[in-house]
Amino acid sequence: MSGTRIFQTSIDSKLITVSVMNNKSNLEHAHRDIELIYMIKGQLQVKIKGNTYHLNQADFILVNSNDFHSFHSEKDNLFIVFHFNYLELGSLLAQKNLVFTCNSMEQSDSSNQELRTTIEELLSLYMLQRHDSEVEALEKTFKLITLLKLHYLKSTNQLEIKSYSSGKGQNDRLMEIVEYIESNYREPLTLEEVAGLHYISVPYLSKFFKKQTGKTFSQYVNEIRLAHAVNELVNSNKPITRIALDNGFPNLAAFNRVFNESYQLKPVEYRKKMSDRAEIEEVSSNEISNLETNEALTELRHYLKSTGDKSVQGLSLSRNAEDNEIVKVGKTDAFVKYWNRLLNIGYAKDLLNSDMQEHIKLLQSEIGFTHARFWGLFGDDMLLEDRSGGTIDYNFSNANKLLDFLIKNKLKPFIELGPKPKIIQKAIGDTLVVQTTSDRTLGEWHNLVTAFLLQCIERYGIEEVETWYFELWRPMDELNSKAEEEKDFLAKMKNNQNQDPHFDGYFKIFSEFKKTAQELVPGAKVGGCGLSMDLEGDKLDLLLEQWKQEEILPDFLSIYLYPIEINRDKYRVPVKNLHSTNPHYVLNKLNDVRKSLKKTGFENLELNVTEWNISISNRNFLNDSSFKASYMVKNIVENLNQNQVKMMGYWLSSDIFSDFRDSKNILHGGAGLVTKNGIKKPSFHAFVLLKQLGEILVAKGDNYIVTKKSGDRYQILCFNYKHFNYSYYLHPEGSTGIHEQYDIFENNEPLILSLEIHGIANGKYRVKELKLNRDYGSVLDEWLKFGAVDDIKSDEVDYFKQICVPTMKVEHSLVENHSIVLRGELQPHEVRLFELNLLFGER
Repeated sequence: MSGTRIFQTSIDSKLITVSVMNNKSNLEHAHRDIELIYMIKGQLQVKIKGNTYHLNQADFILVNSNDFHSFHSEKDNLFIVFHFNYLELGSLLAQKNLVFTCNSMEQSDSSNQELRTTIEELLSLYMLQRHDSEVEALEKTFKLITLLKLHYLKSTNQLEIKSYSSGKGQNDRLMEIVEYIESNYREPLTLEEVAGLHYISVPYLSKFFKKQTGKTFSQYVNEIRLAHAVNELVNSNKPITRIALDNGFPNLAAFNRVFNESYQLKPVEYRKKMSDRAEIEEVSSNEISNLETNEALTELRHYLKSTGDKSVQGLSLSRNAEDNEIVKVGKTDAFVKYWNRLLNIGYAKDLLNSDMQEHIKLLQSEIGFTHARFWGLFGDDMLLEDRSGGTIDYNFSNANKLLDFLIKNKLKPFIELGPKPKIIQKAIGDTLVVQTTSDRTLGEWHNLVTAFLLQCIERYGIEEVETWYFELWRPMDELNSKAEEEKDFLAKMKNNQNQDPHFDGYFKIFSEFKKTAQELVPGAKVGGCGLSMDLEGDKLDLLLEQWKQEEILPDFLSIYLYPIEINRDKYRVPVKNLHSTNPHYVLNKLNDVRKSLKKTGFENLELNVTEWNISISNRNFLNDSSFKASYMVKNIVENLNQNQVKMMGYWLSSDIFSDFRDSKNILHGGAGLVTKNGIKKPSFHAFVLLKQLGEILVAKGDNYIVTKKSGDRYQILCFNYKHFNYSYYLHPEGSTGIHEQYDIFENNEPLILSLEIHGIANGKYRVKELKLNRDYGSVLDEWLKFGAVDDIKSDEVDYFKQICVPTMKVEHSLVENHSIVLRGELQPHEVRLFELNLLFGER
């Protein structure tokens, strides 16, 4: 018996169709949908664009939109076919041209197993066909799509940049022509029409197309039309004449002729043959309840039951308390704590605020950063310039107050000198405050910078100033300038099709500044350009390639990392929340940046992430939640000893930066490590716990890191990170109520910890345990317990400062066989630190 059984709930039928097939074969065909084939039993021969693949059990392969493909069953088999609606999927993924590389026979990694598990979980839910399983089925569908995006989707951005920078060649022209044919094959295409659209002659196009494809233009067009027609012939009940006309054939006779030439039979004969082999039917929920009458579905049911018994649910350090994860203390690696080298203060004027200075002192006393980053030093509110006398005189008294404070508190200045505005954002596209600086000519700017550096050298000494960092920011719409020479320069650049005028204008200003800095403080580091990877990450290669050709090169590259995916093609997305669904966004982006640096000859260039956070928003209560602590620890541990990052500056120090007329409550969703009243947030405590780590890496896993300090002192930091669930992305950022902040995650399962550390010295250890979770150290949860009132008094603020701290306990443990087991249960979003110190004289 051979056939197809379509089964699924109605909730996502516009997005995905799931079919179970046994002993099925098909002629070469094509369709707009994206097709994913997953083998359950037996073998299947799949042919895609002339390449043949032999699928066995648990193999899968994806067929891209409009790809010619066929499959052939020689023996008894069982396989699943997923059809994804191309337009719906493209809208969901915010990418017009969807191209996947998904073939388990050519790719072998952990992501393949994750995809298999998700497919089988989804199939199990579809088999249930219960109303109460529809939401869960939708969640698994989104998870399947997310995995396809994370691990198998090819981004078109790099291809576009490569084409832009290198010019169009024959392959580019052929691609454009083929894409036009594939998009318009239903229309009466002619050689003359296509030649005219691409500004070439008809004879040239005819010869060019035959040379490149081995087929005439009409043969190629008919192949595409035929492939789509075959799909409809098998999978629809439309009249054959209508199928012919809908797929671009001028009449039924032409369709019959082309079909017969390719398959040696008429369309009506093929349809009858396929109908006799397997009748396509949709199985209703009543029919599914009687699966024993359906051979294919019964086999699928048995298969899922057998695999379900073997599956491991959830991610944890161990399956149960008796199954320990083993960590052996052997060969160790030194590592550098890159996460506490850079403190983002924000706008320069804010640092003159006495409350802000108290917050900085608090951060320094308990965490201890090495550099303080700020901008707006030359802003109008710093009162640097006196133009009253017809000339410009400089007054650096406010700037000096700021710098004096930082140096006194052992913070090296990391000065952003570009005209970066102060922006307070509620969400993407929803800005509360924008504070900009006045324009200056290139000459005025040069004089100001020179005067500033000279007075810094005189006040602090050249040895001190040479330890500072200077970052030059590049606005996406280029630095504003009143100078006519600069306008002319930029205008000329716009006419150069091989260059990006934004970069050239930036390079000119950067070179001017670095020349000045090199003359006055040659040891200081000067870099940029604060490239925001969510907005302009696709321009990184082009930036680096052009920068490499410049005479003046940067001392470091600075980038911003916010896990946001913004559609730059204005391709409207129904999903309102633009947060990335990728839980490894930071790691993956840094991998991409390092590859770009290596490819462009900047392999040894210092890399600094000068801003990073879960969001650009300063009105998102996630910033105040215990989730933030696990998010930070997870990303910092995951990137440890990866990608050679020198500094990684968390955005940002204090909620004072985002204090505005709408922020009267004790919490307002600001991104600071402390509230505007000086209450420590979970993000603050996360840095404190990370500070306790040693400088020697023993081991790290998906949910933990083990480090060592001198002597027999070990630190184990564990975390139970939860990523967002798929419904979270269906609503605008910040729309979740304050009481629902913990309802937006994939699950609320605890993490069972059972970690066995081997190879430590015998003796009596002092074991200190610190817990940071919703019950201990979370200002948001304490405020909720307090009633979330908006009239907090000063004594109540002091109360919050006392109770919003992690809990701790100390025990003594005797190690006799060179190993110790740490057990516990971590709440969702919890971060827990164990410190093991061998007591002196207790060996």
